[in-house]
Parts: sequence; structure tokens; C-alpha cells
Amino acid sequence: MMISKQILIVDDEPMICRILQDLLEDEGYNVSVCNDAGAANKKLDSEQFDLAMLDVFLSSNADGLKLAKHIHTNHNEVPVILMTGYANAADVDISCVSGSYTCISKPFHLIDIIKAVRTITDRNHVIQVSKE
Repeated sequence: MMISKQILIVDDEPMICRILQDLLEDEGYNVSVCNDAGAANKKLDSEQFDLAMLDVFLSSNADGLKLAKHIHTNHNEVPVILMTGYANAADVDISCVSGSYTCISKPFHLIDIIKAVRTITDRNHVIQVSKE
């Protein structure tokens, strides 16, 4: 029996969280959602995740890049996908520097999310997904 992969989604936009959660659960993943970095840190300390998807600009004190760096320092086995509505080449460079696998632009295509998540959870190698 195959065990479902655990995914953590951190975004301060409830609609984005709901869309991603529904999409990924339909694909067979177990999904936990947090709306800020503090709640995400608590989840990361109490549960094991196969992937974290983080909004770059959270409305809380710690933004997504800081959270990504925290994950890489304290939970380095958890790959990270950054998501942003303000993505550009600099964001992608920052994600690579911070150890994240990719930076996905919002609004995103649902198929790009599925491809990125499958690639990372199935093979754990670096990919690049861009908005067309």
C-alpha cells in the first residue's frame, strides 16, 4: 500500500489555499494549510512533510522567503516551492539561493502545480515552472 505524500501549503489568501488543497487532495496527497509563518513552524515541528509550498509575501511578520530559509535550516529534508504574484527573474534567483526548488507565478495554471508537485515528491530534482 502506497503512503500518501504530506504537503504543507502556507498562503495568507484563503481562496488560494482552498484551490491548492482541493487540487492536491484530488491527486491523492494529504494537505495541511497554514495562513502564516508561525502556524507553519508549529506544523513543521509536530508533523513530517514531503513538500512545503510557500507564498513569498505573507502578511504576517515573517515572509515566505524567511520561512523558506527557516525550513532549509531546521527541516532541510523538506523541499520548498515558492509562489508569488510578483515573480520575476530575481524571485527565481532568490528561490535558488534560498534552496527552494522553484518559484511559481500567480496566477498559476493548475497543471503547472501538479507537474511541480509530482516532480518534486516523486523524484526530488530541480525544476523550473513559469507562467505563460
